[in-house]
Amino acid sequence: MKETKKKILETALRLFNKDGIKNVTLHKIATELGISQGNLNYHFKTKQDIVEALYFELVNKMNEVMENMSRHFSLLTRLYESAGKTMNIFYQYRFFMRDIYIILKENEKIKTHYLELQHIRKVQFMEIFQGLISSQIMREEEFDNEYERLFKRMNILGDNWINAQELLKGELENPVQYYKTLLFEIIYPYLTAKGKEQYQSIKPQQK
Repeated sequence: MKETKKKILETALRLFNKDGIKNVTLHKIATELGISQGNLNYHFKTKQDIVEALYFELVNKMNEVMENMSRHFSLLTRLYESAGKTMNIFYQYRFFMRDIYIILKENEKIKTHYLELQHIRKVQFMEIFQGLISSQIMREEEFDNEYERLFKRMNILGDNWINAQELLKGELENPVQYYKTLLFEIIYPYLTAKGKEQYQSIKPQQK
């Protein structure tokens, strides 16, 4: 990536996180960088182009986390560790999570990709759940689509914890750790006795 383009994205990300998308213009980004808006427009014609570029940066980092889940740990530990890594990435790009529904409504390209990505993530998590069931860490489903609904609840929390954190700003010393723990706790009622024992071995890492 060209250096100027990289600096534009870094500056836009910082301003979006600080002031919100609606309060940041191309002129403001250019001024912050000390370049002309014409120079900025050479790389990105619209603010939506910048939002798209940052969105796909976020997605690429998330994909790396899913692809590089360490095989040296148990599935439950991998689930816990990946939750922390993905939530740190979300926090780096918190402007997107803060305004996710507005962005999806206004940008058809991002909306289409996001919905496709949700399907992929669902498949990945259902495979993880099945692996935990096979390892007798999670119990079998007690009703149809129980674990699909679990994924949906985890997904809702994953998409909205940034906004909850904004309301509690200043009250949490480590918001990523707090919501990582909160998200991980959702799985506890679905664990077997063996799974709960393994959960307790991971729990001391939580704060």
